[in-house]
Amino acid sequence: MANYFSIDELSVYIKLSKSSIYKLTMGSGIPFIKTGKKLLFKKEAIDQWLEQYAQPTKEELRNSSHHLLK
Repeated sequence: MANYFSIDELSVYIKLSKSSIYKLTMGSGIPFIKTGKKLLFKKEAIDQWLEQYAQPTKEELRNSSHHLLK
């Protein structure tokens, strides 16, 4: 079963203001579903969207550079 957030719930989940989230929807910067006037955000899609901004740890950088040197 898919979990969906309202804009209020998403604001708490990702710790961004509702106005920032609205701005992201205007530029298609965040995945969302519009049902009439209501915006919904699928948790799985939001988690994937957040992952693209994850910064690698020092350990991950070290491991990736180690593989490049082989």
